[in-house]
Amino acid sequence: ALQGLLDERRTQLDPTTVAVLEQSMRLIDQAIAESRAALAKDPASQFLAAQLARSYSTKITLLRSTATMPVGT
Repeated sequence: ALQGLLDERRTQLDPTTVAVLEQSMRLIDQAIAESRAALAKDPASQFLAAQLARSYSTKITLLRSTATMPVGT
C-alpha cells in the first residue's frame, strides 16, 4: 500500500526528490536481496536475520516519510 502511495505521489513531487527517492529505494531493495540470499545460505544466523529486518524497516520508514512529505518538497 505504501509503495502504491509513492507511485501516486510521484507526479506531485519535485523530479529531483523523486530521483533521490528512487535511488534510495534501489539501494534498500539491493540490501534486502543480498540479506535474503545470505540468510538462505545461513538460515541460523541471527545477525543476517536482523540485517534483513533492518533493511525492511528502513524501506518502510522511507515509504512512510514519502507518503507524508509535503507536495513541492
